[in-house]
Parts: sequence; structure tokens; C-alpha cells
Amino acid sequence: IAPENAFATTRSKESDVYSYGVVLLELLTKKKAVDASFPEGMDLVGWVRSEWNCAGQIDMFIDGSLLEELLDPMVMEQVYDVFCVAWRCTEREPKNRPNMREVVKMLEDANTTRRPKRIPLALH
Repeated sequence: IAPENAFATTRSKESDVYSYGVVLLELLTKKKAVDASFPEGMDLVGWVRSEWNCAGQIDMFIDGSLLEELLDPMVMEQVYDVFCVAWRCTEREPKNRPNMREVVKMLEDANTTRRPKRIPLALH
């Protein structure tokens, strides 16, 4: 659930984008949105952001079986691109999230182009 919907009964396009980002993180980590392995009161988004902010390395939270495939630099770039999409989709502020057209474009680009990567900004 997107943070802005914790106590709301209505949903928005922005909250759908957030949920999509959570699904991407679930695929990358092979963890559930709420997992017993996380510290008390933390969910998948919080855990990934905490790990990224501490280590700045994607291999700290990507599933081990997926890491075995990351020996191929092109695959690693694509995984990193998907991580960046998930990061943007799960921004705390709804206005900072992309819309789904932008998400689709970013995922298409991840599959077709190789360009310099920008590291997601740390949480404020």
C-alpha cells in the first residue's frame, strides 16, 4: 500500500504506480512486500532503501539466484535499470513518481539501450 493510502479508502493512479514498484522489488529480491526477515515495522520498500542507502550496492538486496546471472554485464545493466524504475515508482511523495506511460518507456529503454546510469538519490 502506498504511504498516502495507509488510512484512505480511495486509490489513485499514483498509488497504482507505487504498487507496481513494489511488485518489481518483489521480483528483484524474491521477498514479499511484508516479510518476517525485515526488522520490526519495516516493509520491502523500506528495507531496500535502507540497504541501498547503507551500501549503495544492488547486490546487497538482489536475490542470490539472480546474482548468478549478473555475471553478464548487459544483464546487470538491465537489472539495475529495473531497480531504478522500482525506486522511482516507490518514491514516498506521489508527485515524484512517474506515470505508467513513463514506466513503460523506462522499461522499454532498459531492454533496448545502453547509456550511463544515474544512481537514485538517497532518501531525505
